[in-house]
Amino acid sequence: MHSPTRLFHLHFNTPDVSHAETRLAAHGLPPYRRFGRVDGEFHTLDASDPVPDGFRLRLQNAQRGYVNVTIAPGRRPHFDHLGLCTSDFDAICDRADEAGWSVRDRDGRRTFVMTPWGFRVELHPDGSDVEADLGSWEEMHFERVELAVERGAEDQFRTVFGEIPGLDFRPTDEDAIHVPRFELSGSSFPAGKTVETEAFL
Repeated sequence: MHSPTRLFHLHFNTPDVSHAETRLAAHGLPPYRRFGRVDGEFHTLDASDPVPDGFRLRLQNAQRGYVNVTIAPGRRPHFDHLGLCTSDFDAICDRADEAGWSVRDRDGRRTFVMTPWGFRVELHPDGSDVEADLGSWEEMHFERVELAVERGAEDQFRTVFGEIPGLDFRPTDEDAIHVPRFELSGSSFPAGKTVETEAFL
Protein backbone atom coordinates (compact mmCIF):
# COMPACT_ATOMS: atom_id res chain seq x y z
CA MET A 1 0.00 0.00 0.00
CA HIS A 2 2.72 2.48 -0.99
CA SER A 3 0.87 4.34 -3.73
CA PRO A 4 -0.38 7.83 -2.82
CA THR A 5 -3.80 6.95 -4.29
CA ARG A 6 -5.62 3.67 -3.66
CA LEU A 7 -8.88 2.20 -4.89
CA PHE A 8 -11.12 1.06 -2.04
CA HIS A 9 -14.72 1.32 -3.24
CA LEU A 10 -17.08 0.31 -6.04
CA HIS A 11 -20.74 1.33 -6.14
CA PHE A 12 -23.41 -0.43 -8.22
CA ASN A 13 -27.17 -0.17 -8.62
CA THR A 14 -29.29 -3.29 -9.07
CA PRO A 15 -32.99 -4.24 -9.03
CA ASP A 16 -32.34 -7.11 -6.59
CA VAL A 17 -30.28 -5.96 -3.61
CA SER A 18 -30.94 -9.15 -1.61
CA HIS A 19 -29.54 -11.28 -4.42
CA ALA A 20 -26.47 -9.04 -4.65
CA GLU A 21 -25.92 -9.30 -0.88
CA THR A 22 -26.11 -13.11 -0.99
CA ARG A 23 -23.79 -13.43 -3.97
CA LEU A 24 -21.21 -10.98 -2.63
CA ALA A 25 -21.13 -12.88 0.67
CA ALA A 26 -20.55 -16.09 -1.29
CA HIS A 27 -17.55 -14.38 -2.91
CA GLY A 28 -16.07 -13.48 0.47
CA LEU A 29 -17.51 -9.97 0.90
CA PRO A 30 -19.96 -10.11 3.82
CA PRO A 31 -22.69 -7.51 4.42
CA TYR A 32 -21.51 -4.65 6.61
CA ARG A 33 -24.03 -1.81 6.91
CA ARG A 34 -27.43 -0.72 5.59
CA PHE A 35 -28.58 2.86 5.18
CA GLY A 36 -32.16 3.99 4.76
CA ARG A 37 -35.17 5.78 6.21
CA VAL A 38 -38.15 5.04 8.41
CA ASP A 39 -40.92 7.66 8.21
CA GLY A 40 -38.43 10.12 6.74
CA GLU A 41 -35.84 9.62 9.50
CA PHE A 42 -32.40 8.38 8.42
CA HIS A 43 -31.14 5.13 9.96
CA THR A 44 -27.80 3.31 9.83
CA LEU A 45 -27.92 -0.41 10.59
CA ASP A 46 -25.09 -2.85 11.15
CA ALA A 47 -25.49 -6.11 9.23
CA SER A 48 -26.61 -7.95 12.39
CA ASP A 49 -29.22 -5.34 13.37
CA PRO A 50 -32.91 -6.21 12.84
CA VAL A 51 -34.50 -4.25 10.00
CA PRO A 52 -37.24 -2.01 11.44
CA ASP A 53 -40.75 -1.99 10.01
CA GLY A 54 -41.19 0.49 7.20
CA PHE A 55 -37.44 0.66 6.50
CA ARG A 56 -36.79 2.05 3.01
CA LEU A 57 -33.33 0.97 1.90
CA ARG A 58 -31.16 3.64 0.29
CA LEU A 59 -27.99 1.57 0.00
CA GLN A 60 -26.01 -1.14 1.70
CA ASN A 61 -22.42 -2.23 1.57
CA ALA A 62 -20.27 -5.30 1.81
CA GLN A 63 -16.84 -4.78 3.31
CA ARG A 64 -13.72 -6.71 4.17
CA GLY A 65 -10.21 -5.41 4.64
CA TYR A 66 -9.62 -2.37 2.42
CA VAL A 67 -12.51 -3.31 0.09
CA ASN A 68 -15.98 -1.77 0.12
CA VAL A 69 -18.62 -2.73 -2.46
CA THR A 70 -21.85 -0.77 -2.18
CA ILE A 71 -25.19 -1.79 -3.69
CA ALA A 72 -28.17 0.52 -4.10
CA PRO A 73 -31.64 -0.20 -5.46
CA GLY A 74 -32.04 0.65 -9.14
CA ARG A 75 -34.23 -0.23 -12.10
CA ARG A 76 -31.33 -1.86 -13.95
CA PRO A 77 -27.85 -3.17 -13.15
CA HIS A 78 -25.54 -0.19 -13.37
CA PHE A 79 -22.03 0.85 -12.29
CA ASP A 80 -22.29 4.24 -10.58
CA HIS A 81 -18.89 5.23 -9.22
CA LEU A 82 -15.59 4.18 -7.69
CA GLY A 83 -13.87 5.50 -4.57
CA LEU A 84 -10.26 6.46 -3.87
CA CYS A 85 -8.26 7.30 -0.75
CA THR A 86 -5.26 9.53 -1.37
CA SER A 87 -2.52 11.63 0.14
CA ASP A 88 -2.77 13.88 -2.97
CA PHE A 89 -6.32 15.06 -2.24
CA ASP A 90 -5.80 18.80 -2.82
CA ALA A 91 -3.60 18.29 -5.89
CA ILE A 92 -6.18 15.97 -7.48
CA CYS A 93 -9.01 18.43 -6.82
CA ASP A 94 -6.92 21.25 -8.29
CA ARG A 95 -6.11 19.21 -11.41
CA ALA A 96 -9.79 18.31 -11.82
CA ASP A 97 -10.68 22.00 -11.62
CA GLU A 98 -8.02 22.82 -14.21
CA ALA A 99 -9.43 20.12 -16.51
CA GLY A 100 -12.89 21.68 -16.24
CA TRP A 101 -14.35 18.77 -14.28
CA SER A 102 -16.87 19.50 -11.53
CA VAL A 103 -15.63 18.90 -7.97
CA ARG A 104 -18.55 18.64 -5.56
CA ASP A 105 -18.41 19.13 -1.81
CA ARG A 106 -14.63 19.52 -1.72
CA ASP A 107 -14.66 20.45 1.96
CA GLY A 108 -17.36 17.98 2.96
CA ARG A 109 -17.37 14.38 4.15
CA ARG A 110 -17.76 12.96 0.63
CA THR A 111 -16.10 14.74 -2.25
CA PHE A 112 -17.09 13.69 -5.77
CA VAL A 113 -15.18 14.42 -8.96
CA MET A 114 -17.46 14.25 -12.00
CA THR A 115 -15.64 12.73 -14.98
CA PRO A 116 -16.64 13.42 -18.60
CA TRP A 117 -17.58 9.76 -19.14
CA GLY A 118 -20.70 9.45 -17.04
CA PHE A 119 -19.28 8.12 -13.80
CA ARG A 120 -18.13 9.80 -10.62
CA VAL A 121 -15.07 9.35 -8.44
CA GLU A 122 -15.55 9.55 -4.68
CA LEU A 123 -12.39 11.02 -3.18
CA HIS A 124 -11.18 10.89 0.43
CA PRO A 125 -7.98 12.23 1.98
CA ASP A 126 -5.82 9.79 3.92
CA GLY A 127 -6.94 9.60 7.53
CA SER A 128 -10.57 10.47 6.80
CA ASP A 129 -13.41 8.87 8.77
CA VAL A 130 -14.23 6.75 5.74
CA GLU A 131 -10.71 5.37 5.47
CA ALA A 132 -10.52 4.83 9.23
CA ASP A 133 -13.62 2.61 8.97
CA LEU A 134 -11.86 0.27 6.53
CA GLY A 135 -9.92 -2.80 7.55
CA SER A 136 -6.34 -3.61 6.66
CA TRP A 137 -4.93 -3.58 3.13
CA GLU A 138 -3.07 -6.80 3.92
CA GLU A 139 -6.31 -8.66 4.72
CA MET A 140 -8.00 -7.75 1.44
CA HIS A 141 -7.68 -5.16 -1.32
CA PHE A 142 -8.58 -4.69 -4.95
CA GLU A 143 -5.77 -6.30 -6.94
CA ARG A 144 -7.39 -5.35 -10.24
CA VAL A 145 -10.57 -3.58 -11.28
CA GLU A 146 -11.49 -3.67 -14.96
CA LEU A 147 -13.14 -0.42 -16.07
CA ALA A 148 -14.72 -0.50 -19.53
CA VAL A 149 -14.80 3.08 -20.82
CA GLU A 150 -14.45 4.87 -24.14
CA ARG A 151 -11.13 4.98 -25.93
CA GLY A 152 -8.86 7.83 -24.91
CA ALA A 153 -10.27 8.13 -21.40
CA GLU A 154 -7.32 6.51 -19.62
CA ASP A 155 -4.76 9.22 -20.37
CA GLN A 156 -7.12 12.02 -19.35
CA PHE A 157 -8.11 10.17 -16.19
CA ARG A 158 -4.49 9.61 -15.16
CA THR A 159 -3.64 13.25 -15.84
CA VAL A 160 -6.08 14.19 -13.06
CA PHE A 161 -5.81 11.27 -10.64
CA GLY A 162 -2.29 9.99 -11.27
CA GLU A 163 -1.38 6.32 -11.26
CA ILE A 164 -3.84 4.07 -9.44
CA PRO A 165 -2.48 0.55 -8.98
CA GLY A 166 -4.94 -2.11 -10.04
CA LEU A 167 -7.25 0.13 -12.08
CA ASP A 168 -7.24 -1.47 -15.52
CA PHE A 169 -8.86 0.48 -18.35
CA ARG A 170 -10.50 -1.53 -21.09
CA PRO A 171 -11.41 0.57 -24.17
CA THR A 172 -14.96 -0.07 -25.35
CA ASP A 173 -17.27 1.28 -28.01
CA GLU A 174 -20.31 0.66 -25.82
CA ASP A 175 -22.18 3.67 -24.43
CA ALA A 176 -22.54 2.34 -20.88
CA ILE A 177 -19.51 2.57 -18.60
CA HIS A 178 -19.21 -0.66 -16.64
CA VAL A 179 -16.99 -2.80 -14.45
CA PRO A 180 -17.29 -6.36 -15.76
CA ARG A 181 -15.02 -7.90 -13.13
CA PHE A 182 -12.65 -7.24 -10.27
CA GLU A 183 -9.97 -9.27 -8.54
CA LEU A 184 -9.44 -9.43 -4.79
CA SER A 185 -6.16 -10.23 -3.08
CA GLY A 186 -4.63 -10.31 0.39
CA SER A 187 -4.39 -12.80 3.24
CA SER A 188 -8.11 -13.65 2.84
CA PHE A 189 -7.44 -14.84 -0.71
CA PRO A 190 -3.71 -15.66 -1.08
CA ALA A 191 -4.30 -17.10 -4.56
CA GLY A 192 -6.51 -14.19 -5.59
CA LYS A 193 -10.25 -14.16 -6.27
CA THR A 194 -11.91 -12.89 -9.44
CA VAL A 195 -15.51 -11.69 -9.17
CA GLU A 196 -17.63 -11.28 -12.30
CA THR A 197 -20.13 -8.50 -11.61
CA GLU A 198 -22.83 -10.33 -13.58
CA ALA A 199 -22.72 -12.89 -10.77
CA PHE A 200 -24.31 -10.47 -8.30
CA LEU A 201 -26.00 -7.67 -10.26
